[in-house]
Amino acid sequence: MGPLVSIGVAVYNVREYLCACLGSVCKQASEEIEILLVDDGSSDGSGEVCDAYAGQSPFVRAIHFPENRGICEVRNTILREAAGRWVFFVDGDDELPDWFSEVARSLPEHFYDVIFFRYAGYEHGKPQPVPRGENRIVDLSPKVLETYCISCVSGVPCQLPDTRLQQVRHTSVWAKAYRRDFLLEQQLWFPERQQKSQDVLFNTLVYHACRSAAYIPTVMYYYRTHPNSICNRYHPDFLPGMELLMQRNLAHIDAFFPGKADVLDAFYRYRVIGILLDAMRLHIFHPDNPLPLRQRRAAFQALLKKPLFAYSLAHLNLDDYWLERQFLLNCARKRRFALLNFAYRHPWVLRVYGGVMHRKDLLKDRFLRRRFQRNR
Repeated sequence: MGPLVSIGVAVYNVREYLCACLGSVCKQASEEIEILLVDDGSSDGSGEVCDAYAGQSPFVRAIHFPENRGICEVRNTILREAAGRWVFFVDGDDELPDWFSEVARSLPEHFYDVIFFRYAGYEHGKPQPVPRGENRIVDLSPKVLETYCISCVSGVPCQLPDTRLQQVRHTSVWAKAYRRDFLLEQQLWFPERQQKSQDVLFNTLVYHACRSAAYIPTVMYYYRTHPNSICNRYHPDFLPGMELLMQRNLAHIDAFFPGKADVLDAFYRYRVIGILLDAMRLHIFHPDNPLPLRQRRAAFQALLKKPLFAYSLAHLNLDDYWLERQFLLNCARKRRFALLNFAYRHPWVLRVYGGVMHRKDLLKDRFLRRRFQRNR
C-alpha cells in the first residue's frame, strides 16, 4: 500500500530560504507521507541541499534536472512521480506548519477532488504566529467552483457571500490537496512553456472538471514574499509569456463559457489590464531594467499598441480600480512615459497620491452630506 500524501517541493535557486523550507517539509516524512524534492537545474547549491535532506530519510527523494526546464515541468514531474492519494505542491522558499502531517493523515479518502486550506504569511522573516484554525470540513457548492473558475480565467476578483472562504487563495496551487487520481483521470497537467501564471491556467481546468470540493479552515501553508521572488524581480522576457497566457485564457473562455459576455468583459477589465500593469512594473519601468531610456520609451509605446491592451485602455472605466492604479492607468492611456518612469522608480509617489486622493474623497463626501442635511 502506497503513501497517503505526496508533498512535491519545487526548487530553483532558493538556497537562502531552502533549509527553512525543507526543515518544515521533511519533518512530515513517514510511511504515509512521501517527499519529492525536484531541483530545476539550480546553480546556487540548492541541489546539494536537497541531496542532504534526502539522505536523512528513506521517505524523501531528490530529483535533479540537468538544466532549467521551468516550473511547469517540475510540477508535472511531481504528478508523474507521486505515489500518494493526495498531492500537495510547495515552493522552495515557503514552509509548512508543524501540524501539517496530523491534518493530512485525516483527509477523507475519495469523496473530494480538491480540498482547500487557509494560509498565512511571514513577519520579520518567520511564519506568522496565527491560530491553527479548525479541522471541520465545509463542502463547496458547484457555484463556488464556477466562481473560482471564472476568476482564474478572467482575473475578476471573487465575490462570495460566504465569509468563511475569505482565507482561500484559489488562484495558487499551494495550500491545497489535489486528489491525484482525479488529475490523472481528467488529464490535467500544467501548461507547457508557461513560465508565469501557470497556476491560474491549471486551476481553471481543475475547477471546470471538479465534481466535489471542500474547505478545511486550518492553516496548512506559510507563503513568503521577498524582492527576488518571481512576483517582484525583473523579467526581460515578460511579455511573450503573458501573451501566451491571454491566448489560453481566451481559448478557455470560448470552450467553458461560450456566449457569456460578462466573462469576456471581465477578462478585458481585469486580466488584460492586470498584465499591462505588470508589464510596466516588472519589465519596462523595473529598476533593474538595463535598457537606456530611449529604448524603454520605444518599448512602452509598442506595448500600448498591442491590440488587447489598446482595446482595454480605450474602454477603460477608471472607477473599477483603486486610486494608485487609476493614476498609473490614466498615465498609460495618455502615454505619459516620463511620469510613469518617475512613479515606478520612486514608489512613495503612488503612496502620497493615494493618500491625498483618499483624503480628498473623504472631504468631498463630508461636504456633500452636510449640504444635503442643510437642504432637508
